[in-house]
Amino acid sequence: MRRTKLAFTLVEVLIVLSLLGLTFSILVLVFSRGVDSSLNITEGSESLKREVSLFWDLQRKIVSATRIKVEDGNIYMFTSAGSFNEGVVKCAYIYRDGMLMYYEFPYPYGAIDDIEEGDLINLGRLESFEARAIIGNRELKTYEGLPHYVWVRVNDKEFLYEIIR
Repeated sequence: MRRTKLAFTLVEVLIVLSLLGLTFSILVLVFSRGVDSSLNITEGSESLKREVSLFWDLQRKIVSATRIKVEDGNIYMFTSAGSFNEGVVKCAYIYRDGMLMYYEFPYPYGAIDDIEEGDLINLGRLESFEARAIIGNRELKTYEGLPHYVWVRVNDKEFLYEIIR
């Protein structure tokens, strides 16, 4: 009479472990790609949310501005649409070293571009920010007054705001 074999050979155990390792490594790869994809989507949506919020905030301020100065791609305003203070305020959007900074002062007196460096609020990192005034067909990098339009580029998006007089 012959005895039946009840144990696995070492080769069989190694093959099963290799297949399990291969299966788990494929699962880890699939899940890590899903996590990376969701992180990219989250970062993209946060960036888009920041840009849209900036767009609406700029529109409110530019449309209600009584005086605007555009210089070196930055924009300074006397406006009645302050973010932190009621009434007419002095505010500025200043782009430095890849960061967009916001300034607001509760009273519209003094030079329009006179700001307190210590009161700048960091709005976040942007690839680019630039503002220009448009009068008729002329696009001006430096202007003070109330132009017909204000053109603003944020990253790769361009916005054109009409000044309502």
